Amino acid sequence: MQSTTLFSTSRLPALRLLPRLLHVTLLSLAAGVALPAQAADAAAADVTMPAVTVTGQAIATTEGTQSYTAGETRSATRMDLSLRETPQSVSVITRQLLDDLGAVRLDQALAQTTGIQVGQNDTERTRFYARGFGINNLQIDGMARGGNAPLQDTILYDRIEVVRGATGLMGGTGDPSATINMIRKRPAKTFQASAGLIMGRWDDQRFEADLSTPLNAEGSVRARTALAWQKRDSYLDMYHERKTVGMVILEADLRPGTLLTAGVDFQDNTPTGATWGAVPYWNADGSLANLPRNTSLTTPWSTWANKQHTIFTSLDQRLPGNWNMHLGYARTESTNRTTVAYAGAGYPDPSTGAGMRLWTGAWGAGKSTGDNFDVYASGPFTLLGRQHTAIVGWNGGNQSARSLGGKAEINYPNVVPDYRSWTGNIPRPVFHPDGSHTQTVTRLAGGYVATRLSLADPLHVIVGARSSTYRTDTRSYDMRGAYTGSGDLVETRNEVTPYVGAVFDINKHYSAYASFTQLFNPQSSKDRNNQFLAPETGDNAELGVKGEFYDGKLNASAALFHTKKKNMAELDRTVPPGFLLPDGGQAMVANGAGVTAKGVEFDLSGQLSPGWEASGGYTYLHAAEADGRRAATTQPRHLLRLATSYRFDGRLAGLKAGASMTAQNATYSESWYGRPPSGEMTNIPQAGYALVNAMASYAINGHASVQLNVNNLLDKKYYRTIGFYDSVFWGEPRSVSLAVRTTF
Repeated sequence: MQSTTLFSTSRLPALRLLPRLLHVTLLSLAAGVALPAQAADAAAADVTMPAVTVTGQAIATTEGTQSYTAGETRSATRMDLSLRETPQSVSVITRQLLDDLGAVRLDQALAQTTGIQVGQNDTERTRFYARGFGINNLQIDGMARGGNAPLQDTILYDRIEVVRGATGLMGGTGDPSATINMIRKRPAKTFQASAGLIMGRWDDQRFEADLSTPLNAEGSVRARTALAWQKRDSYLDMYHERKTVGMVILEADLRPGTLLTAGVDFQDNTPTGATWGAVPYWNADGSLANLPRNTSLTTPWSTWANKQHTIFTSLDQRLPGNWNMHLGYARTESTNRTTVAYAGAGYPDPSTGAGMRLWTGAWGAGKSTGDNFDVYASGPFTLLGRQHTAIVGWNGGNQSARSLGGKAEINYPNVVPDYRSWTGNIPRPVFHPDGSHTQTVTRLAGGYVATRLSLADPLHVIVGARSSTYRTDTRSYDMRGAYTGSGDLVETRNEVTPYVGAVFDINKHYSAYASFTQLFNPQSSKDRNNQFLAPETGDNAELGVKGEFYDGKLNASAALFHTKKKNMAELDRTVPPGFLLPDGGQAMVANGAGVTAKGVEFDLSGQLSPGWEASGGYTYLHAAEADGRRAATTQPRHLLRLATSYRFDGRLAGLKAGASMTAQNATYSESWYGRPPSGEMTNIPQAGYALVNAMASYAINGHASVQLNVNNLLDKKYYRTIGFYDSVFWGEPRSVSLAVRTTF
């Protein structure tokens, strides 16, 4: 038995379907406290409930609206609330905005989203940040995205909803940064089809196809398929990627009020020339290396190949009393083959080219499997003569990751003779499995209950709580496949996360809101003794004003936020240089005193005038350690994002022009090992910068269009990541793409 850490608040079973809190609530609902169909008295019977109809589109889509905003969102509370009615900061990246930006990957979309910072450690590992913290809560249709996943392609999605701040009521962990929820496209009751061809710089070629069709005369059974194929090179030497992504989804109205959905999606990424790190910031003599943007110290065969597919199904059922029930399940399987060699260690000597050493990673086929469940019921009830809304549910799942035991055969030295003439022409390592393997199993699940109370005509309050259970351990199997034991156990039982939010309608256009929740996040980081760190804890509060104009076509918000987070994992700088844990990871230490992050955020999205759409926002972030030192130094204090487009009419009908920009002030990273040759601890800075993009499209006729996108129009040189192993990752230079699309 290896290290074991147990955090427990109860002796109740670790995983059960509904905690006691939900059990009592369900009994109350069944007894008629909340279901008006069974509990309404004669006076309440005069209250007319709005009709709820479950159709092929369970929630309004953004596709085809030509809008940069959305009417409602479920990501924060699972209740169908407009942006103005949601007591948190929400941005929606609509289908139209995705198309105008030419954003075919998730990172391209989030790089233009209010408050979101995109970092990149190497060609295949991209991280997102908001409000001073990393974003770990990524979802698809409200369920956790499968582990070991490639960067999502946007061909599958109608929109991407971003809820900034903690959403512990829905996700269990209460991460105070943001939740990213990608909403799949849905079949339509009428036939529609489209196809597109996109050509871009660095031999970027992409084909897209999208088909939706009814399968019977009434359209009560319908299907949709979306497919994309892409191959591209890069501004980085040796990099090449092939990608195939697709989805088939079916919907059936089994009877009035009953909607069944089932489908499968997949993504297959095969990169070569992939990197495992970035390029050094310093030369060996302490001067700035300033290597060219195309520099890549990899090999032509280095790869992080990944295949992933998800099968999913859901049932939406209308219940008596205008209640609705949702049952959802998704199973994701992901396999990867990683064989990489990259000269990321050391510092170069500009006069001789020596000084760099290779990292090599060669593993057998790894596999990750995730089962996710989502069950909830929501609807109105009458209490004290007023109509309210309640929701009760349970969600979570099991994740399992398998790693093979064995040894890699490496037939080359780790020293690079001269980085200036490096071609990566070395033999590819061969991994020899020995039959053993380890299985890391993680379970995170919980139940929640919440109610939206109408205390007065202008005042609504959301009160709720979630009870979560978390457990992870690693199981070992020998060369014969026999179980030999478990270790690295971490378990937290029945952790309660409260949530409260209030919205006050000032008038028909403006609302004031406030929300508060606590934080709980189990950690996978370990200390120098190979022990897991204690879970992160804290609280998150937000206060703001929202506006809704032009019948919901334009939304705006302003928010103040404050977060206190304790036990955050930080690099342990007391260990010797090069010290690694048994699993190859870095030793970390928990910052018990915590980090406080506070700031101001403005967001705007939608129609400014007929034909003129805009989306954007500004974030001011102040993050500090307990002793007052600046925290989250790689995230800017000032971040501005804007995107806009205009559709012309009259003689210029069919023409559309737009632009987007992002601007941020200076950031820095604390060095990991110190500036050579003395090892003096110092910072790696990134100066403030602004990026400008432009687009123009023209509708040739009712069925065909062309679109030109130019990203980084001014060819600004900047770093996308600073400080990772004292390295920097260059942002992409100017790129141009041309898309031709047709509809049928």
